[in-house]
Amino acid sequence: MDFREMRYIVTVADCGSITAAAKKLYISQPSLSYMISKTEEEAGVKLFDRHSSPITLTYAGKRYVEVAREILAMNDNLHKELHDIGNEVSGEINLGIPTERAGYMLPKILKKFKGSFPKVTLRLREARSSVIISDLHSGKVDLAVLPGRKEDLPGGLCSELIYREQLYLVASPEYVKDDMILEKGTKDKLPLVDLSKMKNVPFILMGEGQYIRKYAEEILHDAGLKAEEMVVVTSAISAVQLAKAGLGATIVSERAVIPQGGLKENPCYRYAGSDAMWDVSAVYREDAYLDRPTRYLIDLLKEQFGHSED
Repeated sequence: MDFREMRYIVTVADCGSITAAAKKLYISQPSLSYMISKTEEEAGVKLFDRHSSPITLTYAGKRYVEVAREILAMNDNLHKELHDIGNEVSGEINLGIPTERAGYMLPKILKKFKGSFPKVTLRLREARSSVIISDLHSGKVDLAVLPGRKEDLPGGLCSELIYREQLYLVASPEYVKDDMILEKGTKDKLPLVDLSKMKNVPFILMGEGQYIRKYAEEILHDAGLKAEEMVVVTSAISAVQLAKAGLGATIVSERAVIPQGGLKENPCYRYAGSDAMWDVSAVYREDAYLDRPTRYLIDLLKEQFGHSED
């Protein structure tokens, strides 16, 4: 078995189809089928159950793919390290990042990154946090920029703090009654709201698989609220717009507020009783080798956003 065979079989497992994998690998479907059959014959076991659709891995296939991913990751790490030793600064970084966060963070650092590493291609994988984490484990993503607590990450991943980001309650003033205000706003501070008194306010939440959904549910739970009447959206920016239009209230991070005019242009509030900040971190596999461009990208993000890990 060689690296090419391993990559081919891992790709089939990821695609769930020999035809789809063949297109992705730019080889013919018969050639890929022959290679799989030849590998199975040499191993003396079946790796795929071809009677299911999508095709599934047998027990032997699962073990093969699990070990193959580790071997391929080690091989990729070795190539990156050798490139560094030889000062060959070319290649690519597969970066996983939630869609709206990409638009908020990356424009501020890409020009400087490309100025230092013009031959390194930055390939973006924009998706929900849960999908990005899965892609980190499978090796589809080298590095991710994700919000959330370090303890929420599954095993096998490391994180480095980029910065801490503020969370806000956004709600049309019609929903924020005087008896809900614990502290009035000042020139330098937003009004402080008692969430526990917002029992009859409809809430706008993000979809499942987004970290802000989990945080918002915890914050509402701590306030004794159960968001039974709610609107579910996939965009935090949409949530702010809908809340501003009077559809309800939402809890979002500052990166969803800043592109829409910031705190002055949106009905934002502080809230009491829960942590109103979360970490935004660079996340990668524990067994990953961080080459010079990847290390520089992480450091550049920390520098740009003004924080470094304690």
